[in-house]
Amino acid sequence: MELHLTARQTGLWQRLMALAREQLMGLAMQMESTGKVDRPTLTTLAQQLALDDPLPDDRLSQRVLSTLALAQSSAGLAMSFASSWQVEDAILTFGTPQQRQRYCAQSGVFGLAALPEQVMASSTVKATPVTAGWQLSGAVKTVLNVTQATEYLVLAQTPPNATGAFVISADQPGVTVSQPITPLGLHGLTIADVQLTDVPVTAADQIGQLGQGQRVMQRAQSLGQLFAGAITAGIWQHATDQARQLALTEQPPLTALAPAMAITAALQTSVYNAAQQADDERPFTDAAQLAAMFASQNALAPFKILMPLIGDLAYTQHSPLSALQNDVATLPLIVGTDTQLALTFATTSLNDELADVPTTGPHTAPEHLVVADLHRVVKRLNLTRDVPVNVGSIATAKRVVALGRGAMEPTVLLQAQQLAKWIGAALAVTQPLTAMEQFSIEQQIGASAVTVAPEVLINIGVAGDDDYLAGMAGAQHVLSVNTDEQAPIFKHSQQIFVGGAAEFLAGMVAALN
Repeated sequence: MELHLTARQTGLWQRLMALAREQLMGLAMQMESTGKVDRPTLTTLAQQLALDDPLPDDRLSQRVLSTLALAQSSAGLAMSFASSWQVEDAILTFGTPQQRQRYCAQSGVFGLAALPEQVMASSTVKATPVTAGWQLSGAVKTVLNVTQATEYLVLAQTPPNATGAFVISADQPGVTVSQPITPLGLHGLTIADVQLTDVPVTAADQIGQLGQGQRVMQRAQSLGQLFAGAITAGIWQHATDQARQLALTEQPPLTALAPAMAITAALQTSVYNAAQQADDERPFTDAAQLAAMFASQNALAPFKILMPLIGDLAYTQHSPLSALQNDVATLPLIVGTDTQLALTFATTSLNDELADVPTTGPHTAPEHLVVADLHRVVKRLNLTRDVPVNVGSIATAKRVVALGRGAMEPTVLLQAQQLAKWIGAALAVTQPLTAMEQFSIEQQIGASAVTVAPEVLINIGVAGDDDYLAGMAGAQHVLSVNTDEQAPIFKHSQQIFVGGAAEFLAGMVAALN
């Protein structure tokens, strides 16, 4: 490999080559003959492939190198881990610290739908709001790792017109797997549709904010295209190595191997550079799509070069190149055909709104409000209409007013209680306010306390730590007030008011009057 690797990456590559020699060769032969690999074997291998540092600054570069190495032994095994690493990336990029610990610390195997077209086509799942969160029902098409995965990442449509990405347990009640299909290549990779029937999820299972599901899946799709390029390069390298060993002449002329080696090196460099862009938190979507298109358009080119070198064996059922050709021929099922890849590239690269999926955080900047805007906010959110008579608990309320450290003054508390009463909202608090006599732990929002999913959430004086953000992730519309314009809560809000709680509440009372 001629890539410019760091010392850590060079060490990783050497370990991967040793793993291939000592373990993967036998496993690959077993997978080719049986077409299967069991969950315990994959889980053990996942632990061996775990990153030394949970969040290294070259995480995706390391994953691309691992994919290249795995594909040189078994393309099916490489695709199995690549799809699992797409889910891992979604959790590490969009998830909370609690979710990272919950899902990524154990080095398990995840399942994910193939994403050959627009991501919304991968799922017909609907999320129906219930007291504790949502119930998911619908079909997820062409799920990879369907029998080995412990969890699946699924996209669901939530009312009124938003999307959410949820992690669900594979053995959860209501999860039904259809008959797996047998792909032409990529042996060992299990693929089937998954039917969900009233599968319960909460805000703690949601990756990213409500409404961010499509964005989560678009990043996963881009990574899938990147990994597909790496797998193709690994297959080409495997084919070149096989041809070198089986060539009719003891040492095939370099001129015969050079074209295949050159195209392989070009693709390796392309996918590695795209991974570096992602690690640097630079836009990488276009680079990933171009690598996938190059791989797809040239999928069979190296085989046309290599087959004459091994003579008649190339055209028999015992040819090792035939199995590798079947592997590259199966990739369009997962990442798309030439036409689908070109359409996705044109759609995203020429559409400013969709181009280059961000590495972290929500895509749309929040609307900045001033006091003069509050009458419009009241009208837009229908706060004076359909005011609930029975508000209920914060877990079930359609409207919630949440108070943090910035709203602890007695006059502010009275104004907030008045606002909540007028708009029919439940009053919630952050953890510090539960020490006050008038509030209880049942009113605390957080992943470790009460998760909420109101239609409208108004945060007043809330900074927004990780636990709180996870607890409010189910809210459909978030308006936040804080004097600190760098408050974390603002990154998770549709509307923000930079100013004091008293000023905001006085403006809201005037607007309601």
